Amino acid sequence: MQRAVSKRGIKVKLAWLGGISLATGAALMALFALCHWLMPFDFAAKGQVSTTVYTEQGQILRQFTNQAGVYRIATQVDQVSPFYTQALLAYEDRYFYQHVGVNPVSLVRALFQHAYYGRVISGGSTITMQVARMFYPHQRTYLGKISQIFRALQLEWMLDKGQILNLYLTHTPMGGNIEGVQAASLRYFGKMAKDLSHTESALLVVIPQRPSLHRPDRHPQLALNARNKVLDRLLNFGVITPYQHDVMANEALSAKRRPLPQLTPLLARELQKKQIDSSINQGRITTTINQTLQADVNAVVEQRLSRLSPLLSIGILVMENASGHVLAYKGSADFNDAQRAGHVDMTKAVRSPGSTLKPFIYGMALDLGLVHSASLLTDTPRAFGDYRPANFSQGFIGAMRLDQALQTSKNVPAVQVMAAITPAYFADKLKQQGISLRVAEPNLAIALGGNGSTLRELVTLYSALARQGKVAPPVFTMANEQGLTDDNTHRAAPILSPAAAWIIADTLAKIPPPDRAKPAWGRKISWKTGTSYGYRDAWAVGVSHDYTVGIWIGRPDGAPFVGQTGANQAGPLLFDTFDLLPADKGRLTKPSDVVAKDICWPSGLSRNLVAEKDCLTRQRAWTIKGLTPVTLAEPGRKRSLHQWPLSVETLTKPMHASSQKRVKISFPTNNLTIFSYPKQKLKLVSNQAQANWYVNDQFITGQQLELAPLKSGKHRITACVELACDAVDILVY
Repeated sequence: MQRAVSKRGIKVKLAWLGGISLATGAALMALFALCHWLMPFDFAAKGQVSTTVYTEQGQILRQFTNQAGVYRIATQVDQVSPFYTQALLAYEDRYFYQHVGVNPVSLVRALFQHAYYGRVISGGSTITMQVARMFYPHQRTYLGKISQIFRALQLEWMLDKGQILNLYLTHTPMGGNIEGVQAASLRYFGKMAKDLSHTESALLVVIPQRPSLHRPDRHPQLALNARNKVLDRLLNFGVITPYQHDVMANEALSAKRRPLPQLTPLLARELQKKQIDSSINQGRITTTINQTLQADVNAVVEQRLSRLSPLLSIGILVMENASGHVLAYKGSADFNDAQRAGHVDMTKAVRSPGSTLKPFIYGMALDLGLVHSASLLTDTPRAFGDYRPANFSQGFIGAMRLDQALQTSKNVPAVQVMAAITPAYFADKLKQQGISLRVAEPNLAIALGGNGSTLRELVTLYSALARQGKVAPPVFTMANEQGLTDDNTHRAAPILSPAAAWIIADTLAKIPPPDRAKPAWGRKISWKTGTSYGYRDAWAVGVSHDYTVGIWIGRPDGAPFVGQTGANQAGPLLFDTFDLLPADKGRLTKPSDVVAKDICWPSGLSRNLVAEKDCLTRQRAWTIKGLTPVTLAEPGRKRSLHQWPLSVETLTKPMHASSQKRVKISFPTNNLTIFSYPKQKLKLVSNQAQANWYVNDQFITGQQLELAPLKSGKHRITACVELACDAVDILVY
C-alpha cells in the first residue's frame, strides 16, 4: 500500500513538473512574442544594396556603392558556387538545417572554453546568429549574446533557411567596404560567385571571421594561412579528399583588389540616377547592352583614338530596329580622360546636326506629293528671302535629280524643298515624335543644321527608314524595369509613309561606303553624314534592315576642329561598327505603291503626259502610286512647265562647254587604302555618268576596276569628260 502511495506521489510530482514546464514554456513564448512585437526585426537596418548594372546576358557593366559607401550585391544560394555553400556549412555551421537558430551544444562548449581559458576560443554562433549580429552589432558581452540569440530566433520565426542563408551571402563582411559573397568575388577575383574555384571559395568562407586581417589584398600571407585552415577542416569532415587537400593547399593566392568593369559607365550612371530619382532601389538594373558587341565597339574606338586629336570625343549608339533595344553604347571616347571631357555623355548633348536631317525633308516632300525621286532641283546660287545658302564645296552643279542631291548632300536643293514643305510643317512632324528642334521659330536654316539635335534623336529618326516610317526610340533597359521607364515610347503615328521611307532608304544605300569596297556580310546600309558649321560636329548615321547606328565625333566644349567632316571622321567609324554586327536577317522590301516611272525634264511629269519636243531629258524615277508631280516652281517668275528654271539657265548660259561638264570623282576617295582580295572589283563613281576612266593613264572600259592585276603601291585613278578631268590616288596592298 505504501508502494502504491509512493507511485501516486511520483505521478503527481511529474504532472506538477510537466505543468510547470508547460507554463514556463508558454510564458517564454509569450515573452518572446511580446519582445518580437515591441522590437521587430528591422531588415532595413543595414541599408540598401548597391546598384549593379548588368548586360542582357548577366555580365556586370558597372557597380555603384550604396549610400553608406558599401559594395553589396543581393545574392541567393543558386548564384554562388555549390562548393562555396558546402564549405561554408561545413566550416561555420554543420547543423544549420537542423537547429532553430541556436545550437545549444556549441553555445555550452563556447561558454566553458571562455570560462576555462579566460578568452574566446570558439564563438558558438550559428549562421543565423551571425546574420543577426550583422543587422544588430553588439559588444562581446553576455547581454550582447542574449540579444543576438533573441534576434536569431526572430529570424528563424520569420524566414526559412534559404532566406536566412541568402541574407548571409548578401551581408557578410568581406573586408573594407565590401559585403557579401558576390561583391567579394568580383573585387578579389574578377568573376561572378557562381564561377569561384574551390580554393577561392575556401578563402571567401574564412574572410568574415576576421575581415580586416584576412583581406587578401592587404595581408596575403594571413589570408593564405586562413584559407588552408578551412581546407584542413574540410578534409577532417570528409568534404575533400587528401589528394584534393594537398593540391589546393599548395595553390598560390590569386586574390587582389580588382577594379570593377566599366563597359558603359555613362549609361550606367544615368540609369542609376533614374532609379534613385524614382525612389525605387531594386539593386539590379538589367540593360539591353550586348556584352560582346560592347567590348568590340570599345576596342574599335580605342583603335580610332590613336589617330584622333586628344581633344576629340566620340558618341556611338547601336540599336536593334525591331525592338529599339540599344545593343552598344559609347557616351564618350574615354570616361577617364579629362582632356576629352570623358564624363560628358555626348549621346545626349545638343549639337548642330549638320546635313543629317535632309533625308526627312525629302521624305516628307514625297509624302506631300511635291516630288518624286527624279524631281528636278536647282543647285544654283539662290536667295530665299534674306537667306542665301551655299554648298560645302562653294561650287554649284545646276540641274539635279532629287536622289542625286541627297546622295551628294547639296545644300541649296535641300533648302528649296524645305521651303516647299515649310519649316513649320517639318518641325511639327518631328514634334509629334517627341523630338524638338530647339529653335525659337522654325526657319529654312534647319535644313542645314541651324538647330539643336542629339545623337539619340537622330538614331530614333533614322530607324524609321527600316520600320516603314515608324520611329523606334532607344530602349536601354529590359522590359522597362520599374522606375526606369524610358522617356520615349514607340509611337503609332509614322513620321514617313512606308513608300517614302523605302525610297529615301534606297537612295541613301547607293552612297559608296568609305575606306572599303563594301560592308561586311554584303549588308545594305542606307547612310548619311553631316558636318556642322565651323567643323564643330562630325556625324554619320546609318540603317540596315536590322540595325541603326549613329556616330558623333567632335569637341565636347563645342570648339571648331578644322578639317574634320562627317565623311572623313564619322563615316569610317560607322562602317567599322556595322562590320561588328551579325548579318541582317533580311533586306528592306519595296512597298507595292512604290512605282518606277519614266519622267521628263524640265516638267517632272510622266513621259506619257509630255510631248516629244518638250521631253528635253528623260529620267527614271521612283514614285508613290505612280504620281509624277511637276517641278517645284521658283518664286518671282512665271514659266512654262517645259522651260528650264531661271536659276539653271542663268548658271549654265555663260559657262563654256567644257566647264559645264566639271568632273568630280565620288569614289574612290583620295588616298584610299585598300587591302585587296582575289576577284575583287572596285566600283568607280563620278558626278558625270559619261566619264571615261583611266588607271595610271591607261584607258579602261566600264566603271569597274579589277584590283588583282594591280601591284601593291600607289595608283592614279582619273575620270575625264572632254577636256575636264579629276584624279585621285589609291594605295593597294
